[in-house]
Amino acid sequence: MKKHNVQLLLSTLLFFVSSFLSAQGVGVGKRISLTNKLNLDVNDGQFAQIFIPDYFSPSQDGNFLLVFHLHSASWAAEDEVYKSKTNAVLFNIHLGGFSSSYKNYFVDQNNFNKILGLIVKELKANNVIENPIIENLIMTSFSAGYGGVREILKTQTYYDMIDALTLADGLHSDLEPDVMKDFLRFAADARDKKKIMLLTHSNILTHTYANTTETADYLINNINTVRVNYDAVDNIGKQYSRADTGYFHVKGYRGTTAEDHMKHLFNMDKMLKQAVDILSTSTNIEGDRKRHN
Repeated sequence: MKKHNVQLLLSTLLFFVSSFLSAQGVGVGKRISLTNKLNLDVNDGQFAQIFIPDYFSPSQDGNFLLVFHLHSASWAAEDEVYKSKTNAVLFNIHLGGFSSSYKNYFVDQNNFNKILGLIVKELKANNVIENPIIENLIMTSFSAGYGGVREILKTQTYYDMIDALTLADGLHSDLEPDVMKDFLRFAADARDKKKIMLLTHSNILTHTYANTTETADYLINNINTVRVNYDAVDNIGKQYSRADTGYFHVKGYRGTTAEDHMKHLFNMDKMLKQAVDILSTSTNIEGDRKRHN
């Protein structure tokens, strides 16, 4: 790994650790740890948790929206749901600072199914929902979490279950077709309004693998849409471009520092709200309705 990549990784990890220690979340609700049940390595900083916001209102038939998040402190993932006021159950898993940690865990395709089963079991056991059924599934990921997303998408059953995918500055990857094919397939389905795919990216440069601008361009170009100039400023920073077709939406931002990178995580509530709004009004999303119960 070249010097620039090492420096960026170290600065990002230091900023990430400081964010863990100076928790500033607003989420209020019930928390159920799955760390031990999933045999995660707490000594390596791994953990998994269910969060049910205090405003959550289950439906009478037990159907619920699951937000499945990869890679962040618990409070940051909770804020994603809580700030957006999404009526959903959140599952957050953190496996370390590298995408390989997520890849190595989810390469065992049984692990995703095991997690879904545990979520349903714990919601019932803790009297959150009497007969819980995952009706809709939104997968959200920050930074290195994409390594797990890529493995999960490889299984057709799981691919069909996921209604929406949001990636916050989180597709640092090689551009080989075999590596990108499932992300590209999801992007094409979002273009055709069969799925929802939302991405934000920074201008952080990399030298040994494609950065998030390049991977976004790969998806944009290969689904035959265009990136256009767009000037706006929000909590992430200065937005300079966008690409929109169907339910596929990309926002490009300036920013080359670890702090810029983290702003994408801290503002994922906007993407989640957008995904939920689309999902609630669309009649075209082709999710598999055979959910866990």
